[in-house]
Amino acid sequence: MTVHFRPAVSGGWLALTSGETLLVIGAPADQATVDALWEALAGTGGFQRVLDVLTNKGLAATPPFALFDGSAASLRIIVRGPVMATVSHAGGIHRLDGSGVTTWLEQTLAEVSSAVVDVAGAAAADGVVELPLRTGAAWVSSLELRCEAPAAPVSKLSRPVIAAPESVAAPIVEIDPEATVTEPPTEQIDTPKEKSGTSDDGYDYLFGATMFRDVAGAAVQEAPAEEEAAAPERAGDHDGHTVLTSDIAKLREGRTAQRGGSAAPPPTAPAPQVFLALSNGSREALTQPILVGRSPSVSRVPGGQMPRLLTVGTPDQDISRTHVRFVLEGGTVVVTDLHSRNGTLVVLPGKEPQKLRAGEPTSVIAGTVVDLGGGVTLTVEEAVGEA
Repeated sequence: MTVHFRPAVSGGWLALTSGETLLVIGAPADQATVDALWEALAGTGGFQRVLDVLTNKGLAATPPFALFDGSAASLRIIVRGPVMATVSHAGGIHRLDGSGVTTWLEQTLAEVSSAVVDVAGAAAADGVVELPLRTGAAWVSSLELRCEAPAAPVSKLSRPVIAAPESVAAPIVEIDPEATVTEPPTEQIDTPKEKSGTSDDGYDYLFGATMFRDVAGAAVQEAPAEEEAAAPERAGDHDGHTVLTSDIAKLREGRTAQRGGSAAPPPTAPAPQVFLALSNGSREALTQPILVGRSPSVSRVPGGQMPRLLTVGTPDQDISRTHVRFVLEGGTVVVTDLHSRNGTLVVLPGKEPQKLRAGEPTSVIAGTVVDLGGGVTLTVEEAVGEA
């Protein structure tokens, strides 16, 4: 994503952006806060770390801000205070106004093309065009976040398969040791022949001192001493130097036994991911507690884990402002009705609808439908390999 902004001469907010996270915040209290926010943006898990820095002194001391994270496929937005975000996506135009909200407004939208942020009371510099901001900070009066759709993957051209040439066995040449050294031709001179048999006649004395060994005997072999001592006597006309196929098999069996011969344990299957499928077609990963309602808010943070606020887009008064809470505990989905006005129904697979008791955590399984009323439902789903 790319950011284009108009500089502010007075009343502007500070914009910080790095990677896929953008923060627009009212005038920070001190330099230490700015340094901590920038360090959180530049590190891993920037979105959650930025929220931790903003709320480390409590919700009452949390400054007004607008926080964006994600891409065109799925963009997560939080606004608090006198700031409005106008988001253009596949379903039309969606506006989030943080004015008059006790905590903040949070929404996740799919197929986003752009998001515009207007800061109330900020004066823009005259005669200055929009400036780009990829990674860094700037004082802004307004900005536009432009999300680019991911490019279609380019198919790889198939490469022709070239068959490997057939291997040609090298001819086996038998060498006769008695023929390796021959006497040079000389003119035949009629001289009396003497009896052979002495060491001075010809080259016969060379072969008396030459040792001939086969290839297997000349190769360096690292056979264990125990195997050599335990080798049985060769029967028949075995010359003692040829390596037999049975000998190779025994060596392999011995090395396998020394290693233990145990097969590697099969890889463990990855744990399934849990999602909440909303009736409007969107899906929310249950990686942290989620509060669902008409305008959810956070009064306390149990266990130090900041919950996500999921706003259901309906003016129906049957749904309370903070209606229900979802949390994943030890691989089990736990649903709690937060004392809502009209209650919450759960429909387990193959069961009749049941009404939750207010404030009592209830475990549910995959396929369970949680009905908040007014046509708003959330279905618990599991999937393996999704992020």
